[in-house]
Amino acid sequence: MRFAFSLAAIFAATAAAGCATMPPPPPATLAFGGANCAATPDLTQALSLTPDKERSLWTVTTQVGSATPCVRRDGRESSYLVYAIPEDAGDKTLTVGGYLEPLRIFSPRVEVLDGHGETSRSFRPDEFMYRGPNYSVLFRPRPGERYVLVTTEDARVGQKYDSIVIGVTTTSTGAVAGSALAAGLVGGGTVSSGTDVGLSRTFSYEGAAQVIVHDNDTKEEAAAPAS
Repeated sequence: MRFAFSLAAIFAATAAAGCATMPPPPPATLAFGGANCAATPDLTQALSLTPDKERSLWTVTTQVGSATPCVRRDGRESSYLVYAIPEDAGDKTLTVGGYLEPLRIFSPRVEVLDGHGETSRSFRPDEFMYRGPNYSVLFRPRPGERYVLVTTEDARVGQKYDSIVIGVTTTSTGAVAGSALAAGLVGGGTVSSGTDVGLSRTFSYEGAAQVIVHDNDTKEEAAAPAS
């Protein structure tokens, strides 16, 4: 009896600790709450996409919320983020879009800017796809392109994306020595079972923007100093 009570107490404590560290995920934000939006994006506040060293993949995820600056652009107001494209962009491919959170997806609109902040190109809604952890466009920077501007696509906000996550859950049971084991109360081993979880996410004004930098040549070396 004492063993059974201790085991139950451990499970209860573990469950309580798990609940304390798992706040509910934020829901979608369906109304834009920005104010005092700027006339142009501030390029001096661009977030760097250059990793600390050459890497095949470099991910930058940025929260978009009430504290994110906003801009008046093309007759509309929107939160915005600006990213600085790496200088050695010739071997880079960028994935830019909204990160898939449990209940929401930031609704992305993506433009590429030159060094003066002028639009070099933009992407149509039908060019966005679900790519792993994000809903995004994929492109290679062209000569003269210096920044990526991410704003909100209003028309997509409120739309839902339903998906099913399939996986395998494995539970381990440790063997316990003593009278409990002899009585056949506790055994050891692993139990595997399939999981099938349905998820429904809503496109949102707030959430997380995500950029993944794919580097096709991580063996680049700095140029030798001039003699």
